[in-house]
Amino acid sequence: MNYMEQITYALSFIEKQLTEKVTLDEVASAAGYSKYHFQRLFFHVTGETVGQYISKRRLTEAAKTLLLEQKSVTEVAFTYGFDSHEAFTRAFTKRFGLPPSALRRSGKMPRYTMLERIELSYLENIQLQSIEPVYVPAHEELNLIGCSSATRSTTDIVHCWNRLGKKIAMQKNQKRYGVIRYPDAFGLSLNFAYFAGINSTEHVGSDGLESLTLPASGYLVFPHRGSVQNLKLTYQYIYGSWMTHASASDQLYARYDFEYYDHRFLGNNHPDSLCFIYIPVLARE
Repeated sequence: MNYMEQITYALSFIEKQLTEKVTLDEVASAAGYSKYHFQRLFFHVTGETVGQYISKRRLTEAAKTLLLEQKSVTEVAFTYGFDSHEAFTRAFTKRFGLPPSALRRSGKMPRYTMLERIELSYLENIQLQSIEPVYVPAHEELNLIGCSSATRSTTDIVHCWNRLGKKIAMQKNQKRYGVIRYPDAFGLSLNFAYFAGINSTEHVGSDGLESLTLPASGYLVFPHRGSVQNLKLTYQYIYGSWMTHASASDQLYARYDFEYYDHRFLGNNHPDSLCFIYIPVLARE
């Protein structure tokens, strides 16, 4: 069994213990490592400490329970290992930006805060990537034309690009933009609208196409290498791990981000294909 499989085994062990007391020694033992080696290995592979991961997973499942079941906040707190209502409320508010009672009233999850169970495919993807962003302080306004879909399904996204390709004779190495537009808040599922487009200045005429303007903004630009099928795993790392550790989530202000494709994009499944995820952020001082 290699170390990735052992980390995956440890993650499965943690999932079974989300409503029980669990120690670092027990998790490390389940993976077959000493705790001193395991805690460093776990962090470098997942981007989370063991404690951070357990806490985020418990809070995510606690939030789902509050939305789906008729249990009191105190009952949910004790179910997921918190010693008191107050301790749970503090941790919950710090993680989600609102107290448990407010979440239950709204019925909506805040943006980018749910940490779903980490799977082997996610670990393999982030090990292949060097997912460190470049800050672009003043990207100009983008005026795009293209086609949109109201759902997040892969089928509908592919259909967007196919529709655009039928309306526009795409040039080789054409710069393309895949814009994801989010609602103000999410339910338990992550819903968004998708827009496949090109810069309107690079095409004359827009019959039958929609237009979309993205404002001038600063961006954090993250690279993604390899199959576009794994883009969702890179997004999971950016919003579920990197943003948390970098304290950058406070800089998020817009209800969209976009994928940028140029000559470095070699095809949907090419292992060396490169595209970029642009996350709009407030200007840094």
